[in-house]
Amino acid sequence: MERAVLLRYHEIALKGQNRKWFERRLIQNAQKIIQREIGTKINVTQKRGRILLHTPWNPQVKTALSHVFGISSFSPMRMVETNWLSLEKAANEEVSQLLKDHPSLNSFRVLTRRSEKALGENSMEIDKILGAAILKNFPFLKVSLKNPEFRVGVEIRNESSYLWTDKNEGLGGLPVGTNGHLLCLLSGGLDSPIAALQMLKRGTQVSFIHFYGTPFVESQVLEKIEDLVTIINRYQPKAQPLYVIPFGKIQEKIALVTHPRLRTVLYRRMMVRISCELSKKINAQALVTGESLGQVASQTIENLSNIESVSSLPILRPLIGFDKSEIIKYAEKWGTYETSIRPSLDCCTLFADRHPATKSTSSQLEREEARFPVEEFIAEALGQIL
Repeated sequence: MERAVLLRYHEIALKGQNRKWFERRLIQNAQKIIQREIGTKINVTQKRGRILLHTPWNPQVKTALSHVFGISSFSPMRMVETNWLSLEKAANEEVSQLLKDHPSLNSFRVLTRRSEKALGENSMEIDKILGAAILKNFPFLKVSLKNPEFRVGVEIRNESSYLWTDKNEGLGGLPVGTNGHLLCLLSGGLDSPIAALQMLKRGTQVSFIHFYGTPFVESQVLEKIEDLVTIINRYQPKAQPLYVIPFGKIQEKIALVTHPRLRTVLYRRMMVRISCELSKKINAQALVTGESLGQVASQTIENLSNIESVSSLPILRPLIGFDKSEIIKYAEKWGTYETSIRPSLDCCTLFADRHPATKSTSSQLEREEARFPVEEFIAEALGQIL
């Protein structure tokens, strides 16, 4: 009896001539993330749209696969010879083990897919034959086609078929590393970590930049940022770096000479300029932020437009239409919530006015920026990266 873990994908199957490249990257990512979790390298084989990981099933493997973007679902399964005797025997053994672990289960259905026509019967006929074999051994079970408590999945292939009783939902999306390199402006809140993860789901590799309000904030702020980066990097096959910009003194200098109501937007424009310059050094192709339209004063259409106007790179805002409850849902799902809600001071609030402007203009901001040496501050920030 041979066991393996079956990986399924959805979006990759739509990639036409590039499909094999996406498949290879998905396999590499799965291998690296599992190896990081369990400490050993695993073998992988491919068979007509299915990826098989030859590794024992355990909680560590399940946890690792739950961090791999590009997988639509995955199942621990056994490979059996494609004949009725082997299929019926395997189905009964798998159901027996499942009922030992979950004795309260009462209803089931068999769900067959004929990837290859190795048997003469069609999928519905195979469902009925295997279902009858299971009922013969477990007469207390009931068949439920609409709401079964468990499913016996079968995939018929020519030489050996696959059989499983456990199907786990994957993250979906595209494999990390198939769609460029981004730099995420990471704050200590709920939003920017989820923005980074949303872009990982679209196949990008994400590095991080944090504007650290030292010496006006406590060191716990930086510890929180480092913890968030550690969590996000679990979803990347190769952990990406965090660049920390000491920003408090620059903010203080800006605050001393500018209008209080415009300071937050001025800070954000400076952050974008610095991030663009860093992106050139690390070959990042766009910036990512956690901004959501109208969520705070700096995120109105007018202010977002004026912040983006100083950027030499595209600014991607995957949360632009999200409300806070949706962001919280993803933070809980992806494991950043408990860290994000730890108390900390966002550097954007340093020296900020209680009633910041919601509708800045480019002429206003340019007049304010003429009061301080923009290029000198950019060089100062990049020269102090931690």
